[in-house]
Amino acid sequence: MGKLINNLITPFNEEGKICFKTLKLLLDEASKNKNDVLVLFSLCGEGTSLSILEKIEIYKFVKENTNLEVYYSLNHLSYESAIDEIEKIKELDVSTFVITCPYFIKPSQDGLFLYYKYLAKYLSSKKILIHNIPSRTGVNISFTTLKKLLKSQKNIVGLIESSSDLNLISLLKKDFPSFLVYLSEDKLIYEGLERGVDGLVSSISISFGKTIKEVMEDYQIGFKNELIVSYLRLVCEIFSEYNIPSNIKYYLSKKGFDSMNLRLPLVKVKDINEDFNLLM
Repeated sequence: MGKLINNLITPFNEEGKICFKTLKLLLDEASKNKNDVLVLFSLCGEGTSLSILEKIEIYKFVKENTNLEVYYSLNHLSYESAIDEIEKIKELDVSTFVITCPYFIKPSQDGLFLYYKYLAKYLSSKKILIHNIPSRTGVNISFTTLKKLLKSQKNIVGLIESSSDLNLISLLKKDFPSFLVYLSEDKLIYEGLERGVDGLVSSISISFGKTIKEVMEDYQIGFKNELIVSYLRLVCEIFSEYNIPSNIKYYLSKKGFDSMNLRLPLVKVKDINEDFNLLM
């Protein structure tokens, strides 16, 4: 059975401080909705707006208040800044890192190879998942670069694919069947399963995890429930009208969760879309 991995949001109160009371409720919600793993500090978690001290506080709190597996997301422009954060969080003893391709600077494939190779060497006792999300970073890691990395560094154990490149998924699962490939496009979960993905990394699974797991479980027994698959695509279409995590926080606020504020330059979704009412 594939893993369901949630990109956990970070709840902020009106003063912009982390609300740990709501965070505990979110952990319970994620568990109730059949998530297996939580990714902290991703784009959805507004990781680039958090200080190192805030990340340490959140990570410790999450580990103490859930039985779900926890991954730590690293988002940096340079090798040096990534190493600086790794050094500052050593006390956390993180077992798995999700490392996003450097954003904004558009490194070459050689640059990406060396970036991941040296980080993997530095984190030799840790597991690493590469996060490929070209719509946000401006760069797309190639199949050739991934092959070189897999042959070079054994602790690079998986890829989170957010480019909707189903062909890349097929190639990786064909040539490296034990390499973990997770899709990060909820609306394509069925197509991903057909190509052998090992699970889904989702922003909406905090509330829709049971539906996603149902699709996974049905696929495992050779059944496709068109109604459920179509419903999930409708959910994704409604959420896609707004940016992550503004859309997730808007939805959760509608469900009664407090402290769904965002840090600038992100702003709240205006209460103008009645489509969200269909999902309540």
